[in-house]
Amino acid sequence: MMLLPGAAATATAQDTVYAGYATDLGVIAMPGDTYVWELYNDVTAINLATVPGNCPPSEAYFTGPNTGPTVNVMWVLPGTYYYKVTAYNSSGCMNLKVGKKVVLWEPPTAILATPAPVCIGDSIHLTVNLTGTAPWSITVTDGTNSWVYSNIAASPYTFTIPVVPLVTTSYWITSVTDAHVTNNIPSPPVIQVVNPKPVNSRIYQYGP
Repeated sequence: MMLLPGAAATATAQDTVYAGYATDLGVIAMPGDTYVWELYNDVTAINLATVPGNCPPSEAYFTGPNTGPTVNVMWVLPGTYYYKVTAYNSSGCMNLKVGKKVVLWEPPTAILATPAPVCIGDSIHLTVNLTGTAPWSITVTDGTNSWVYSNIAASPYTFTIPVVPLVTTSYWITSVTDAHVTNNIPSPPVIQVVNPKPVNSRIYQYGP
């Protein structure tokens, strides 16, 4: 009897997952075998063959039964976890498979909404949609200047650019940090259209 990584479940092949997500763990089922899965958050100086799973549900847990060739696990908190699956055949023989999962905080994202056109001299107000865990901090740039907005408590968030542009200008976010991690992948730029103001002219009234 032999256990092999399950090829049908893509999550099985992923060593890194994000906290707050559930993924499948699986092995190729062998006819007549039964399976029991266990989770560990600490394997220091323990014998995995004899010590039962020690991971508390507050860190990771099975969303359903921990039996069968495929199980589903919710990864609650970041950390390094180990899983063990024990297979028993009809004769009572057993075999073990041990694997590891590294759980990370998911990087936050910040996407600027396309702004409405303005006239020269008008203030620029941009709105950003954020994912992740508050509070956030973002760094915004026009390619020349950069501005930091911190302690953002809710999404979406509207802010004012302190420099009033005289021409159509692009803006994007170079960095976003939430309560856990920083994402330094730049956001797609948005274009702030700046139109010239209408030219004033005299109003003439022609009499009869």
